[in-house]
Amino acid sequence: MNDDVSTTESGQPMPEDSTAQEPGEPIADNPAEAADAGSEDGGGTGMFGSFKVSSKGRKLVSVGGAVMALSTLLSWLEVGNDSLPNIAGVGVSTFGVGSIVFLAGLALVLRRLPVGVTMGIALGALGSTLVYISLVGRDNGLAAGAWVGLAGSAIAVLGALVLVFKEDDRPPLQLHRSLAALGAALAVVSSFWLDWVLNSSALISDRGRGDEAFNGLHAEVLFGIPILILGGIVLLILVESTSIQSSMSKIGQQWIALLIQMAGVAIAVIAGSNVVGLMMLGIFAYGSGPLVALVGGIMITRSIKQA
Repeated sequence: MNDDVSTTESGQPMPEDSTAQEPGEPIADNPAEAADAGSEDGGGTGMFGSFKVSSKGRKLVSVGGAVMALSTLLSWLEVGNDSLPNIAGVGVSTFGVGSIVFLAGLALVLRRLPVGVTMGIALGALGSTLVYISLVGRDNGLAAGAWVGLAGSAIAVLGALVLVFKEDDRPPLQLHRSLAALGAALAVVSSFWLDWVLNSSALISDRGRGDEAFNGLHAEVLFGIPILILGGIVLLILVESTSIQSSMSKIGQQWIALLIQMAGVAIAVIAGSNVVGLMMLGIFAYGSGPLVALVGGIMITRSIKQA
């Protein structure tokens, strides 16, 4: 008998590559069952655990967007002795901010947008709402809708933050540096150097413009402040990343493209709210500031493409 071949009691040879099964260690019938078992509590680091965390971020974004949209059906400005929906925030009382918050909330609820676009929309709505509260709050004329809109924007930003740090299936992004730099420069210049609001009476009067024209940093405007900050961040990122571009990893390049995309969308949202609002009011002729800022934000956004 050959000792190299093992046999069973029935005399049948055992396969050489058979593996002995340890008693008390059940083998899962399906690999998916093992994956499900490892992520039942949502603490797994595998595909299912990441999916659960990502879905929580999407839910927060949807809830925040719904609150943003509903807040504009309330009053943002007190009229008379009450602040019930006598003037809806989506109307002219918010000079465009309520309209943009309403559209941004609907976009976050109805569409599954890329992470950078989602964060940019939420940040733009939050920045516009904060500026509106700063402008009107000095007269103590704020109604409940403004605070509800601020809370909804904050919830959407929180959900977008969860997506930014936890969602791993983002498509790779490609950055067009010259287009992003030009858009950021336009946004920065428009915020402090160009006219933002121009009273139409100044165009036909003999008094000249004087204090009738305000730039984006004027105390009566303030919308140029977040645009200046976001545009400056984009320019700073581009300058710093250019010097270390050769030694930068792919992950670092993707983070830079993502941050620039967020800033570009946020700039477009804030500038768009001013363009819409000044057109709705009808009594002001807006200057080139918000238009140039809007173009700059769109250029920054268009500089980021999926590779």
